[in-house]
Amino acid sequence: MDELLKILGLFTIGSSIIVSTVIYFGKKILDQYLKRDLVKFKNKLITENVKANLEIEKQIENYKATLNLFNSKQIQLYSKQASIIETLYTYLTDVHWKMLDLTALLRNVTGKDDETISAEELERVDKTAEAGIIFFEYYRKNKIYFNQETCLLIESIQEKFRESHTDYSFKYLYGLPPSELTYNMAKNANEKVRDEIPKLLETLENDFRECLGVIDKINK
Repeated sequence: MDELLKILGLFTIGSSIIVSTVIYFGKKILDQYLKRDLVKFKNKLITENVKANLEIEKQIENYKATLNLFNSKQIQLYSKQASIIETLYTYLTDVHWKMLDLTALLRNVTGKDDETISAEELERVDKTAEAGIIFFEYYRKNKIYFNQETCLLIESIQEKFRESHTDYSFKYLYGLPPSELTYNMAKNANEKVRDEIPKLLETLENDFRECLGVIDKINK
């Protein structure tokens, strides 16, 4: 009996040692496995993070390129529009000054005969008409650079010029002698050029200033 107990005791001790050994090595193997998976997981996270950062950087660069292209186009458009406004305004003021001179109701003609006076008047009529054509032809070729409201304003001014020029030059075109009719037409032309057109010009000038950034459209 004692021998049996000894054998059982030794078996129990041996079994405990084996179980402990199995548990120990099992834990070791499990720890190594978990560590290995953890390293893989960390490496995977790093790889995905690098890919995400590269994608973000790519998107940022694309956005910068798009923004730079947009800014470049805006700068080119502004530069082109500024050049057109400068030229158009030069033509516009030239027509206006010629119309003011043409439609003047009083003029010093001392020492001039009727033929000279008539020749000078016809010359002013022709030069004013030529200036008006240059102005409107330039506008017509470049109206795409202006919004619809500005185009309507410019065309209103041009129409006032045309009406005034027609009213004033009517007597010369048809060879009519001075009369109350021709005087009233000339007076009407003078009033348009001196009173009506300047108001439209002032509105257009402010519109041009807004386009050029001279005045703030929001806080003007």
